[in-house]
Amino acid sequence: MIKNEWLTEAAPKGKSYAFCADTKYNEDMIPHIKGADLIYNEATYLENFRDRAELRFHSTTKQAAMMAQKAGSKRLLIGHFSSKYDTLEEFEKEAKEIFPNTELAIEGVTYRI
Repeated sequence: MIKNEWLTEAAPKGKSYAFCADTKYNEDMIPHIKGADLIYNEATYLENFRDRAELRFHSTTKQAAMMAQKAGSKRLLIGHFSSKYDTLEEFEKEAKEIFPNTELAIEGVTYRI
């Protein structure tokens, strides 16, 4: 008898991706995205507009970062930025204060999981 494990290697662990958009901060989502390799979470507003984000059912940079941190994600991709902003550097800076492995979702860029 020849055992399968003598001839084969274990398959690599699967990758997971969670997409959280047009949603305000809600920790009830954490069990559904726990341990994801990559989470896309909208960060429509900077933290100083948290009240506006809540009213419009959106998230802030820091809320997106907290979601990734609490879910134990490996990486965070933020996007869906409000057109009221001229530059995006502050989005990345704010999110990285909480979750350092954050990237900006830029149109036309491909992100590997």
